[in-house]
Amino acid sequence: MQNFFTREDVLAYHQQGVQTIRLDSMPILTDLARETLQTLGMEIVTGAAPAAQPASRPVASRPAAAPSGGGSAVGGGYGSSAFAAPSGGPVTAQKLTAPGLNKPAFRDLICSDKKLMGTFIGTPHPVMTEFVGHFGFDFVCIDAEHNAMHLETVQKMLQSLKATPTYGMVRIPTLSYENVAGALDIGADALLIPQIRTMDDIRRLKDYSQYPPIGHRGSGPSRLWDYGDSIIQLATDQDINRTTNIVVQLETVQAVEHIDEIVQSDFIDMFFIGPGDLSMDMGIFAQFSNPRLTDTIMLLREKTARAGKRLGIFAGNFDAARNWYAKGFDMCIINSELALLSSAVAGEVGKLRSELEAGK
Repeated sequence: MQNFFTREDVLAYHQQGVQTIRLDSMPILTDLARETLQTLGMEIVTGAAPAAQPASRPVASRPAAAPSGGGSAVGGGYGSSAFAAPSGGPVTAQKLTAPGLNKPAFRDLICSDKKLMGTFIGTPHPVMTEFVGHFGFDFVCIDAEHNAMHLETVQKMLQSLKATPTYGMVRIPTLSYENVAGALDIGADALLIPQIRTMDDIRRLKDYSQYPPIGHRGSGPSRLWDYGDSIIQLATDQDINRTTNIVVQLETVQAVEHIDEIVQSDFIDMFFIGPGDLSMDMGIFAQFSNPRLTDTIMLLREKTARAGKRLGIFAGNFDAARNWYAKGFDMCIINSELALLSSAVAGEVGKLRSELEAGK
């Protein structure tokens, strides 16, 4: 099976002075990996490597600590001697929160043509999150909007996903600086932002989520930056907001009314429709076959596609997800882990109960 080859892999070779990367077989290149190869004038070839070339992907080395009697001061939670300052290239991945298990960066998937599949996590515990992380979903969305979850719990849930091939999205409770910046700092692969209504909400979201000069997000020794050890990477002036993946939820009449402006937001790669809340705001709650609702949903599909944006939607079950994918949607969040568990268990319990009663 071929592995993904990400931009971080290319940069690791580039930092060691390698221009021609020799591998046993050609990997699957992410779009950003391909662009980086072209920008740096590098190439990948297959076959045996000369003695002077590394035969496998390099591991970043730990540079020697600065002499105690001179040089620039490091440490104190804002960059230790274990990480070198960038030389001007894009910000590289972090040790603790970067995708492992040969996973590409989540943005590579969000911006690709892959149909993404996930589910909500409503249980505020890392064991359930890790368990569901092995089911085969592309991501799970930790739902801190409709469940009693605080940042410290969400961080533990995100940490549990590192032993799985699954990404961790977080739906924050409300649009506020502490919720947006806080969830990003604890290492969320993406944020799902509920209740976006107007361009004022979009401007606030941009301000809260993006580092200067684009926004006013603060930098600090958080889990995202290895508790400070790798934060020196922010010294580069290129692509420092790459770790920020924002998915905006379209679930209000006001959002529909402002959709032509909202879809032009340059820092948003994907939108997401919540049919339940949208139907409630339209005064036709849970009337999922009502033409007013279905026409509005397909209007949003048309508007986002025209703007070159990806679009996801909530699906109550796997059959509903199949229907949405067939209609051109790029991502589905299929109910929640508790709803899926309830459906499976309740159905089997009822079936067995009927069989037992029939055998009396």
